[in-house]
Amino acid sequence: MKRILTDDEKIQIYDELRQYLADELEIDAAKILDDTNIIDDLGGDSILFLEMFEEFKTKYQIDLEIRTIGQYMLNHPVYTFRQTVNAIFEIIEKGDELIDSEN
Repeated sequence: MKRILTDDEKIQIYDELRQYLADELEIDAAKILDDTNIIDDLGGDSILFLEMFEEFKTKYQIDLEIRTIGQYMLNHPVYTFRQTVNAIFEIIEKGDELIDSEN
């Protein structure tokens, strides 16, 4: 089901995602900038991405299997914090139409 995020929701998600990464990677959130590479600069890995998406999926009631999100991510790889934020926005907004929108 499609949904449009408000600017306030986007700010909240941005801040939550930044704090999530800071907590998981045990770093200061201020060190996470838009162009920060989560794997190369922060030492994150693919498991971190899956856990992060699973948490946000639950929090924002996204009814998608992690496999669908994984398939989407294969076509839209993310490296930087900003790319990750934008992917979360798209996943939340498109929901079950995520893969259909690519065809």
